[in-house]
Amino acid sequence: MSTAITYIRAFMLVLFLWTSLNGMAQTTADSETLEKLRKDMYYHFSKHNNNEFIETVEALKKVAKALKNEKDYYKAYGNQAVYTSTNISRGQAIDIAKAIYKEAEQEKSYYGLFTANFVLGTIYSALLQHDEARLRYQDAIEILEQHFPEESTAAIYLAICKIERALNHTDKVDEYVKKVLDDSKTSMQHRLNAMSYRCMNLAYMKAPMETRDKAYAEREELKAKYGHDDNFGYIVDFDQAVLHGEFDRAKRIIDQLPDNHKTSKLLYYSKLYYASEDYKTAYIYENKYWYHLDSINSAQIKKTSLDMGMMIDKVQAENEAKSLRLINKQLRMEEMAHELKQKEMQEQALSMKLENEKRRLQESEALRANDSLMAYNKDLRLSEIRSKLEARENEARTERIKWIAAGVLAAIAIFFIAIYANTRRKQLRQLKAAYDKLEETTAAKERIESELRIAREIQMAMVPHEFPSSKSLDIYAQMTPAKEVGGDLYDFVLLDDKLYFCVGDVSGKGVPAALFMSMSARLFRTLCNYSLSPAQIATSMNNELAQNNDNGMFVTMFIGLLNLKSGVLEFCNAGHNPPILDGNFIDMEPNAPIGLWEGLDYEGQTLGDITGMQLFVYSDGLNEAENADNDQYSDERMQDFVRKHHNLGCHQLIDSLEQDVESHVNGAAPSDDLTMLCIRKY
Repeated sequence: MSTAITYIRAFMLVLFLWTSLNGMAQTTADSETLEKLRKDMYYHFSKHNNNEFIETVEALKKVAKALKNEKDYYKAYGNQAVYTSTNISRGQAIDIAKAIYKEAEQEKSYYGLFTANFVLGTIYSALLQHDEARLRYQDAIEILEQHFPEESTAAIYLAICKIERALNHTDKVDEYVKKVLDDSKTSMQHRLNAMSYRCMNLAYMKAPMETRDKAYAEREELKAKYGHDDNFGYIVDFDQAVLHGEFDRAKRIIDQLPDNHKTSKLLYYSKLYYASEDYKTAYIYENKYWYHLDSINSAQIKKTSLDMGMMIDKVQAENEAKSLRLINKQLRMEEMAHELKQKEMQEQALSMKLENEKRRLQESEALRANDSLMAYNKDLRLSEIRSKLEARENEARTERIKWIAAGVLAAIAIFFIAIYANTRRKQLRQLKAAYDKLEETTAAKERIESELRIAREIQMAMVPHEFPSSKSLDIYAQMTPAKEVGGDLYDFVLLDDKLYFCVGDVSGKGVPAALFMSMSARLFRTLCNYSLSPAQIATSMNNELAQNNDNGMFVTMFIGLLNLKSGVLEFCNAGHNPPILDGNFIDMEPNAPIGLWEGLDYEGQTLGDITGMQLFVYSDGLNEAENADNDQYSDERMQDFVRKHHNLGCHQLIDSLEQDVESHVNGAAPSDDLTMLCIRKY
């Protein structure tokens, strides 16, 4: 009996161990699937692959839900809302965020409710629906404080500060700044942002000089600890210089702003000259500021040239339609005149017929009178007199009818001629106004095209065109924007025996992408001077660009650091295409594109000595270049070309590759910016 019990216990133990091992294997497989889907999601996000992104998000949500991983589930759901807001429609993004809220409420997921409220607040703030955005942010704060007390609420309070400052609610700005500074979990970066809001708020309130000096000194101390300034630094420094009458210093602050900050420059020049009591110059700059601001708001810079062309075509079509309507009206007037003439002739014919009938009646009466002549001698004379009298009266009546009909017809004709003449005058005035509008539109289009040409020259001057000539280093790069201005960038900084370099691709096209590109290039150059690693540079750039990024823009970047003595290559790939080293793609650790989410830690990689090897970095405008049949140049053709020509110099390789791409597209319009960079250490 005891032996049987022992066997049963042994069997149950084996069964338990087998079940546990199977469960552990399944959990490991699901975790690997989750990690792969997470990487694929960020990849498709950066590539704007709508269908692939949506399919990946749905798969990630399904796996995360099966693993009861609510944070990954709602992060994927939140990414779906952000992607839709940036690339498709903010209205659809709001619907997705509300769906997140509804599902989180049903599942009683506090992290899901926090995600839904934060995403909705961000979207409503971008739509200038301040009250709704404020309510959503407050709900997100309450959820964090009640259920996730270890998390900092500083980022949300700073988002509300932005809303209250736009509405000039100075007391509210000060209240939320205090909440950020009093929170022990607030990061150094958020503390600096809060002090910036406090300084700007005190300047707007025209607080006493002692109060503003004290706040400015506290901010300077925080800035020194943090290591660099934030986006509001130039505003705070300008206000402080004006406060102390240091107008030369204030002017230098404005002069140091990049050329693409033209709107801010004009505004602060106006404030400077007003503070220095040069009211005439202040008035001139104020007019320039509003004129420039109006031109930006009315032109919709993303598609200026296309919109202007469509506007001209529309005006021409409307003018042609008006001309056709004018001709049709003229034809209808001629038809009416013809009908009036026909009616007049019918009236005349009817009058003649009536007269003939009366004449026949007179003849009949005369015959009857003649027949009864013998019988009615006494009545003969009377009948003749009566007949003549009636005939005269009939003639007079007929004449009156003719004149009345003629008068009525003349009045009708004059009435319609007057209507036609008045309508014609109105149409001629409208046509003249349309031609005047066309001339204004043409002039505006030429002005905008001129400004865009200048912007292209400025942007092209921002990237380096002179490359170091050295026996130990060969480097060359080239950038070709798809439109007047573009969003690609490349740059390099040579510090002693270290070469920092990067290639980036900003989301979107045109002027907004060019502005974001200039900010990215400036940050890259600044951070290189601190001797940081590529991963640290990517992390710092992401934290800076993600702040106040209401439009959801981002940049994919490959950042590298080549040691010119040892040949060791350190790099960090932030959602960018994998480079080619001696004809082979480099295996990449996927990182999210820069600028999407604040607080990400980027991972870097290292390759051993690459001396003598050819490193080729590019943007997707190369491998995705399309001809008229929508056939892409492709990764395979690009890799094959680079592999066959790996012995060429960097300049020769890029020139040859450019000619091969031009041969492929065969004159088709470029669909994206094209950037190439090649490096070889000897």
